[in-house]
Amino acid sequence: MLAELLFPEITETPDDILKKYPKRDKNLVVTRVAPSPTWFLHIWAIYSSLLDKIFAHKNNWVFFLRIEDTDQKREVEWAKEKYIDILRKFWLDFGEWPIWPNYEDVWNYWPYTQSQREYIYKVFIKDLVKRWLAYPCFMSEEEIESIRSIQEASKIPTWVYGEFSKWRDASFEDVKWEIESWKKFSIRFKSEWNIINKVEVNDLIKWKVITWEYYLDVIIMKETWIPTYHFAHVVDDYLMWTTIVIRWDEWFASLPLHMQLFKAMWWEAPLYAHYAPLWKLDWTSKRKISKRHDPEADVEYYFKEWYLIEWILDYLANLINASFEDWRKENLDKSLYEFDFSFSKMNSSLILVDIAKLNSVNSWIIKNMNLEVLYDKLTKYLSEFEKEFYENIFLKADKNYNLKIIKELQTRLVIFKEFKALTTFFYNDFEVNENMKNLLVNQKMKIENIDIAKKWLQLA
Repeated sequence: MLAELLFPEITETPDDILKKYPKRDKNLVVTRVAPSPTWFLHIWAIYSSLLDKIFAHKNNWVFFLRIEDTDQKREVEWAKEKYIDILRKFWLDFGEWPIWPNYEDVWNYWPYTQSQREYIYKVFIKDLVKRWLAYPCFMSEEEIESIRSIQEASKIPTWVYGEFSKWRDASFEDVKWEIESWKKFSIRFKSEWNIINKVEVNDLIKWKVITWEYYLDVIIMKETWIPTYHFAHVVDDYLMWTTIVIRWDEWFASLPLHMQLFKAMWWEAPLYAHYAPLWKLDWTSKRKISKRHDPEADVEYYFKEWYLIEWILDYLANLINASFEDWRKENLDKSLYEFDFSFSKMNSSLILVDIAKLNSVNSWIIKNMNLEVLYDKLTKYLSEFEKEFYENIFLKADKNYNLKIIKELQTRLVIFKEFKALTTFFYNDFEVNENMKNLLVNQKMKIENIDIAKKWLQLA
């Protein structure tokens, strides 16, 4: 009765939905990248996507993109299109993804944008309510804060759970009264776990970890009727038959909750791999890379600084497995996907993003690159980022002359952004002012005027 009262418009059952999403081949390894379009694309999104593609590629792969846009308060309008554009610039092409600008999905497991899957989530939430595993909660923020104050004073765990949720076991009549009074409500998952118990969770990077059970009655559908990430990703990963979820370490604390949700749905959970957070050196200390304070957190920083995409990917590959760097030095012409990456060789504590190290990688690659290949790559970058210099100066010079300049700089060039500044004097005829003339003219050496100076300089 309660489920019908809350969701009268939902007529399908979980079985109806499951029939629309047939199982994939059991031999496939299915991974996904699932960015939330809330700001610029963080460098860890490229790192994570590269991990996804690497391990899908190794194992008869399916690699798909899903846009997780349930956090609509923080959503940035332009982010979705930009994310896809950047990911594809890194050759992180997907087997399945939402096509812009019409959001048309042409693969079997559509839609690939969470905001378009609201009906699907409601079908499964209705089923949880029907099985007394979820309930509507009408508690206000003030009520919750009041309960929290009592809990803190009693020195017990805080927030909504068990006896501290007055709507957990409310009667149908009480719930009906609130709904008919047009009270706002969220839907909470009714946790059957207890804080005093521990649970073993398996992780492909951290291995077996003993942690506490997740005991809170977490919200799975907001007052806006939009599901939370915790619930939506569980439904999506099962319906899309994801076999490995690779994600940032900050989500590891939520893994017991996600395992509990899978259990409540009677579903087998995918494997999880939580990689270490990205850190940077800040003078003598280390801290997590910050979106607000560190320009290198933004992927587009690397474009503006003129790092080649293959350089960035090689650098990130070395962060995944440190032995990649030695392999690369012996296999300069091979794809990074030919390297034997392993979860067991990944650092589980922290990953240090070091721009000086990235510059070292770039410098080494340039130094060892075939001259014609280097010329082609440099030409491409100049045409995109230094268009005026490229069209009015670089292209007007003889190619052999350009090649000689590039060869001269090959052992010193770190990033392409330096090229223009390092080569200006090779291309420009400078205006010589009176001060310069006085420096060049020398009566004792019989350089009596600027023309004689010019003659000897040309000869030299």
